Amino acid sequence: MTKQFSVISILAPVFISLWPSYSLFAQKKQISGKIIALENTSPIHGANLHYEGHKKAITSNFSGEFQFSTEQNFPIKLVTSLVGYENDTTYVKNDRPVLIRLKKDVKRLAETQVYGYQVAAKTQIAQQVNATALTENRNRSLAEVLKNISGVHLLQTGSTINKPIINGLYGNRLAILNDGMKLESQQWGNDHAPEIDVYAANAITVVKGAESLRYGGEALGGAILLSTKPWNKIDSLSGQVSLNGFTNGRGMQSALNLEGITPIAGLKWSFNGNYSKSGNRKTSDYYLNNTGQRIYNLNAAVNYQYKDANFEASYKQYHNEAGILSSTHIGDITSFQERLAYGRPYPSELFGFSYHIDAPRQEVKHEVFQFAYSQRLSDAKTLSIKYAYQNNHRQEYDKRRAGRSAIPSMDMVLRTHALDASYTIEGLNQKFITGLQGQTQVNNNIAGTFNTPLIPNYNAFNIGAYGIYQWQKDRFAYELGARYDFKNFDAAGYDFYGKAYGGDNQFHNLSTNLGLSYTLDNHMTLKSNLGLAWRAPSAQELYSQNVHQSTARYERGDAALKAEKGLKWITSLNIHEQKNFLNIDIYANYINNYIYVKPTEEYVQNLSGTFPIWQYSQNNALLAGIDVQGKYAISEHLDYSANTSFIYARNLDEKNYLPLIPPLSYTHEIAFTTKGKTNWMHDVKFALGQEIYAKQFLTTASMEMAPAPSAYQLINGSISLGSLIGNNKLQTRLLVENIFNSTYKSYTDLFRYYSHGVGRNIQLTINYTF
Repeated sequence: MTKQFSVISILAPVFISLWPSYSLFAQKKQISGKIIALENTSPIHGANLHYEGHKKAITSNFSGEFQFSTEQNFPIKLVTSLVGYENDTTYVKNDRPVLIRLKKDVKRLAETQVYGYQVAAKTQIAQQVNATALTENRNRSLAEVLKNISGVHLLQTGSTINKPIINGLYGNRLAILNDGMKLESQQWGNDHAPEIDVYAANAITVVKGAESLRYGGEALGGAILLSTKPWNKIDSLSGQVSLNGFTNGRGMQSALNLEGITPIAGLKWSFNGNYSKSGNRKTSDYYLNNTGQRIYNLNAAVNYQYKDANFEASYKQYHNEAGILSSTHIGDITSFQERLAYGRPYPSELFGFSYHIDAPRQEVKHEVFQFAYSQRLSDAKTLSIKYAYQNNHRQEYDKRRAGRSAIPSMDMVLRTHALDASYTIEGLNQKFITGLQGQTQVNNNIAGTFNTPLIPNYNAFNIGAYGIYQWQKDRFAYELGARYDFKNFDAAGYDFYGKAYGGDNQFHNLSTNLGLSYTLDNHMTLKSNLGLAWRAPSAQELYSQNVHQSTARYERGDAALKAEKGLKWITSLNIHEQKNFLNIDIYANYINNYIYVKPTEEYVQNLSGTFPIWQYSQNNALLAGIDVQGKYAISEHLDYSANTSFIYARNLDEKNYLPLIPPLSYTHEIAFTTKGKTNWMHDVKFALGQEIYAKQFLTTASMEMAPAPSAYQLINGSISLGSLIGNNKLQTRLLVENIFNSTYKSYTDLFRYYSHGVGRNIQLTINYTF
C-alpha cells in the first residue's frame, strides 16, 4: 500500500503539469475556406465537405465559402465532392483559410442532349422531358408527353388528334427531328398529329429558340428533338414489355422493345413494335360518335462501330387510322348556326359506345428509311453524313353516296429525299460546326377520288448551308452563326371548274443567331438567345381550295403569300440545387408576314353537309410571353412541382389578337415517394395534380366562330409501384385523369364548336424491364 501511494504521489505532479497542454490540444479549431471551379475560378455552391469523425457534410454557400469548427488535430483531411466534378482531397495544416479547386469530371459531364450526331449548344435554351415522365407516358402522343414542359400546349382536333404548340407557334413553324432527320408530313396542315412513336424515343427535348441555323427554315418557333438510346449503352440483350388499358374509349395498348449485340464485334441492333386500339371517347355525360382509333408502329435499327467510324441503318413505320367526330358534318347553314349555339351533338346523334370507325375518317401511313455515317478524323475533327427517305401517304374518307364512302375523297403521297452533312472542329474551349443540307420533295394526288384535290401536285427543292462558332471563356459561353437557304416550289393542279392553277415560286433567306450563356455559379445559369429565322409558306397555305375533313371546314389558300421572317429574343434563368430547380423564360417574337387562317362568314354546301370557309391570310405579328417551371423538395419524400405560362399575341397591322393562342395556364402537382423494405415494394409514388386554364380574353370576334370557352380545371391522381424481380424491374401505375369528370372545352381545340372535352379516364400501365 505504501509502495502504491508513493508511485501515485510521484506521477500526480506529472499529470497535473501536463493538464494545461491537454486543455490547449482539445480546443476547437476554426476552419474556413472557399471552393472554386478550376477552369474559370467561379464559386461553387452546394459542394459537400467531409472529414474524419464528422458524419454530416458541410456545404458551401452561394459564394463558395464554408466554415466549421473541429477538435481534430492538424493535419485535417478534407474530402470535397459534387456531382459533375472530380472528388478532391485537401489536407488542412493550419487555421489559415484554404482554397479548394474542383475539376470538372469529363465522364460525368458528357453531353446528354445528343440527337443523331448533333450536340446541343451551351447557349441553347432547351428543356428535356424528365426520364421518369417519359417512362410513365410512352403510351401517349408526342404532344401529350410534352405538355408538362412550361410553354408547351396542345392544339387539338377533337379527342384523338393533337400536336404541340411552343410559345404560341405550331405546325410547320416547329421542326420535329427524329434521330436527327426532320419529319416532313406536317406540310399537309396544322390539324395532322405528328407521326411519332414515343415508345421508340430514349430522350425528348424542346428547344425554344429560333433554331433555323441547325434545323432549317421550319424551326422558326423552335424544335422538338427525339433520339433513341445511345448505341454505346447497349452491351447485352435487354428490353421492355408494356401493357396499357384505359377506360375512356375502352382502349388497350401493347408494346415490345428489344436491343442487343451480335457475334460480330461492333454490330448491335434494336427493335420496337406496338399496337393500340380504342373506341368512342366520352365526355362527362355523352359519347363522341365515331372517335375510335387504331395505331401500330414498327422501328428497327442496326449499328456497326469499326475503329473511329460508325454506321447506322434504320427503318420506321407509323400507321394511324382515326375516326372524325361525325357531328361536325351538318346539313344546312341554319342547322350549322344552331349547332354553334348549342355547342354539342344533338341527342339524335348520340349512338353510345362502338369500336367501329366510319366515314368521316382518316388514315395515315408514314415510313422512313435512314442511313447515317460518322467518322472521327482526329481528336478534334468529326465528319457526319445522314440520308433519309420518307414516304407519307394520307387518305381522308367522307360520307358519300353511291357506295363511294369507301373511296378516299383525298389521297396524297408525299415522298422526300434528304441529305445532311456536317463537319465539326472542336478545341479545348471552342467549337466550329459547318454543314450542308439538301432536300427534294414530290407530292402527288392519287387519281380516282372523284373529288377536287385539297392541294395541287407539287415539287420542292431546298438547299441550305450554315456555320456555327462556339467558344467559352471563364464563366461565359458564346455562339455566333449564320445560314443561307434557297427553296424552289413548283405547283400545278386543276380546280373544281377545270381551270389550271399553281406556279413556280422561289424563296431564299439569310438567318443569323447570337447566343450567350453566363454561369453565375455551378447552380445558376443565365442564357440569352437572339435569332433571325424564316419559313416559306406551305402548299396548304398557298393553294388550299376544298373541304378538309379533318378540320370540318373549307380551306382557301392565297397564292400571293410571302415567306414569314421572324426575330426572336429569349432569355432564360435556371437555378438548380439537388432536387430543387427554378426555370424562367422570357421571350418576344416579332414575325413579319405571319400566316394564319380565319373564318370568312361564308359557307360551302355539298352532299356531306355545310362547311364554313376559312381563309389564309398574313400580317405582321408580335408574340411575347413568360414561362415559369419549378420543383421544390418539401421533405425527403415530398415534392411540389408547378409550371405556368402566359402569351400575348397581337396582329400589329389589324390591331387585334391572333387566334388559337393558348390562354394563361397553371399546372401543379404534389408527389410522395418512398422506398419499400421488400422487393415487391421497392419504390412507391403517390401524386395528385391540378390543371388550371383561364378563359382566353385576348381574342377578336372576327377570328372566331364562337366566343372563347369558360375557364376550367382538371384534377388528376396516380399511384405507382416499382418491384424488383431478380435483376429485372416491374413498374405498375394507376392513373385517374379528370377525377371529378368535369365538363369543359379547350380554347385550342378546333372541335370546341361542336363538342366538349373528354371526361374521366382510368388508366392502368404495366412495364416489365429486363
